[in-house]
Amino acid sequence: MFWLKRTLGLGLLCCAVPACAFTFSYGNLFDVKDIRQDNGVVVLPVSDGKYKNVKVLSKQVYDFLSQCKADCRYSADGAEFASVDYRQAFTNERLLIADVDFNSEITLTFLVFKNKDGFWVKPPKEVVFKDTRLQSRVQKYLIRLAENNL
Repeated sequence: MFWLKRTLGLGLLCCAVPACAFTFSYGNLFDVKDIRQDNGVVVLPVSDGKYKNVKVLSKQVYDFLSQCKADCRYSADGAEFASVDYRQAFTNERLLIADVDFNSEITLTFLVFKNKDGFWVKPPKEVVFKDTRLQSRVQKYLIRLAENNL
């Protein structure tokens, strides 16, 4: 009886464990951590339980992600980026929220804070840049954008 209860408890525990998260590498540009699969649907990370700072624009990238079960790497051609949407935050006049598209495949939402020393750019916490030159170019681009809009 003891073994039956233990086996039943272990079986229930296995069913209650959420799907494992994995890291998605977008070429040699950046990594996105904590992506999950939920019944075949790709679930991108959400910051602070509500902010969608990573979005997939391309069907090819989404289909690739839906095939990933563990850490995976997508081959990204080049490193083109542009801000397609930016706005001043409603709650803070010294904050610019900027969506930046990379190769028209992935959008990352950056926060640009204006302070007494200039500007500070904060990428999504789930994103880790591997290409430091690209990160620097994006930061300079967003600072120029903030200078013109804050």
